[in-house]
Amino acid sequence: MNFLKRAAILFLLFILFSSLIKNIFDYRNKIAFYRDYQTQYETEKKRNLVLHTQILKKSDPQEVEKTIRNRLNLSKENEMTVILAEPSPTPTSLPEPSLANWQKWKNLFFSR
Repeated sequence: MNFLKRAAILFLLFILFSSLIKNIFDYRNKIAFYRDYQTQYETEKKRNLVLHTQILKKSDPQEVEKTIRNRLNLSKENEMTVILAEPSPTPTSLPEPSLANWQKWKNLFFSR
């Protein structure tokens, strides 16, 4: 009878501990999911803010006019247009042919 009570108590403790361990692992997984979801939410929130500012910028009439004029290379009345010529490539001098290593050593020791 004493053995049966101990076996029942041990079986009950085993079930409780296994349930506790399972709940701890589930909790850790849910916390990790929450943190990942929270970081993803923050990045999407920042991206949303950037997109909203771009929409406001693109919908501004002055900005639209500026973009159209720049793409079509147009200018307003009484506006000066400065056209810069592309710089011509400067000629580079040819490098002197380098001596072989043995000639450099020879000149170092015997050219005095």
